[in-house]
Amino acid sequence: MKETASHSNTPVFAKNESNTKPVLYQHPTAEEMQTSRLAIIWANAKDFAIFIATALVLWFIITFVLVGLFGG
Repeated sequence: MKETASHSNTPVFAKNESNTKPVLYQHPTAEEMQTSRLAIIWANAKDFAIFIATALVLWFIITFVLVGLFGG
């Protein structure tokens, strides 16, 4: 019973190789840089809906403040 206890669970590898590749960064292709029309339309529609909702909420707040100050 003269076994040496190993306190490490890391495996032993034959040699230490780097995982980095020679090309670290590549510029995106033209196809990768183009945004689909549906994505652009959807983003614009969401922005417009947020704008309209904000404008309506602010209009109601201003209206109620003015009615409270000056009477209806």
